[in-house]
Amino acid sequence: MGQTKSFVKQASILAVAGIVVRIIGVLYRSPLTELITPEGIGYYGTAYNIYALILLISSYSIPSAISKLIAEKLTLHQYNNAQKILKCAYIYICVIGGATALVTYILAPFIVTEHAVPALRVLTPTIFLSGLLGVLRGYFQAYQTTVYTSVSQIIEQVFNAIVSILAAYLFIQPYLMVGGSDLASAGATGSAIGTGAGVTIGLCYMFFMYMRKRHKLIVQDEPDLSEDSYKTIFRMIIQIVTPIIFATCVYNLVTTLDMYIFYFFMNIQGISTVEAVTMYGIYSGEFIVLQNVPVALASAMSTAAIPSIASSWALRNKNMTRSQIASSIRVTMIILIPSAIGLAILAFPIIGLLFPQEETLYIATNLLILGSPAIVFFGLSTLTNGILQAIGEVNVPLKNAIVALGYHIVLLVILLMLTPLDLFALVIANTTYGFHICYLNSKALKRYTHYKDELRRTYFLPLLAAVIMGVVTYITYYGLFALTSRVLFPMLISFILSVTVYFVVVIFLYSDHLEELEQIPYLTKIARKILKK
Repeated sequence: MGQTKSFVKQASILAVAGIVVRIIGVLYRSPLTELITPEGIGYYGTAYNIYALILLISSYSIPSAISKLIAEKLTLHQYNNAQKILKCAYIYICVIGGATALVTYILAPFIVTEHAVPALRVLTPTIFLSGLLGVLRGYFQAYQTTVYTSVSQIIEQVFNAIVSILAAYLFIQPYLMVGGSDLASAGATGSAIGTGAGVTIGLCYMFFMYMRKRHKLIVQDEPDLSEDSYKTIFRMIIQIVTPIIFATCVYNLVTTLDMYIFYFFMNIQGISTVEAVTMYGIYSGEFIVLQNVPVALASAMSTAAIPSIASSWALRNKNMTRSQIASSIRVTMIILIPSAIGLAILAFPIIGLLFPQEETLYIATNLLILGSPAIVFFGLSTLTNGILQAIGEVNVPLKNAIVALGYHIVLLVILLMLTPLDLFALVIANTTYGFHICYLNSKALKRYTHYKDELRRTYFLPLLAAVIMGVVTYITYYGLFALTSRVLFPMLISFILSVTVYFVVVIFLYSDHLEELEQIPYLTKIARKILKK
């Protein structure tokens, strides 16, 4: 239980940082949209999708792979091998990351629309820098500390936000009188500079912390312990990284494919490229951004769980592995289910405050309401992907993602071809895709670890508490709004009251088995005071 609490604590730290990062991302997106227009956000989103896809292929999965490999070596007290893995990972990134960055720069005009080319080219050095940053994050995570990763993420996003807005403002100055696509393209390019600046600052921080802490982390092996050769370690890295890369790539390929499929069908319907890009900017720049805020918890839980689960699995402690799986899923659902319901109910005021552009307000609100279940599905699928990778079944998430992607493409094409849903077709297909992966991953976990979902405690009780919370949220917000005609004050009051009501209901629903709540920091202490146990 101690190890389970440890990784949940680390996940909590990473989750808080992830949510802070997402909130900063949401907050700066609003003034950025005002500066560069929704069309500019569309060009930036187009370039960023390609950048993210290339990053997935080259280095995105390095932290997960490195943390898994080094955690296993540390469990077996093979400290020299752990340091060799770090060195080999750097060599891997320098070769793969550098090559993909160069190729992307050259091919940019052939893979994105004309006005998105400058933004993509500005992003290409970040592919290489992100790989180096990922290696250091994976290294620290293997030691089951997520503090440095969390701090680096916040620093990265703060600089990203500041530089993005400043650079976009400077870049659009020559085009203020002209406006249109030239201004949007220049603004997207300035925003892309912010992404690179954030990664650079994050890398500097992580390197500083490594130099400061390495004397505590580097331990020499006993003389009689044999070391793996560099050839063996490179083979291990490639064997682990390759399927994780492909699985992550396919899992996230959906956004890029959706973009191209959407543009294609919009053009068939006679909608101009500029209008299609603007429409897609609402989907990617508002709905997806807000969806990813609570999903940050699942991503953090996955990152923190991989070293612990990999260690217990390496020691063949299957009971501990199942306990860790149950804890990670339960905590994730206790947070994500109310998040989905809360965002759906407060969609209009949230969108109105963050993205007040009148022409997109109602579309973005309806997208968020319709797509709120995807928060739960993508969160759970992200977590279960990480768990399957931690137990060595790295090919399973890849197979599941390919199967789900095939169904997703067919559904999206049918919806765009036969219905007038447009952006709502993207949301429906996106939600279905997340659900399909959850289903396939759940079957795989049961097959390999004999873990069985505790439906009542893991899903039903949080859902019941979230529904009660939702009723309170709706009555409180819209009641106060009717009395005050204000948005911010009613939303803050309803948020505070709803969170309080939700966790009080959760405590009473779990009153007969409070141990289920021990993984959530401070909640058990509060529960015992309320229930006087």
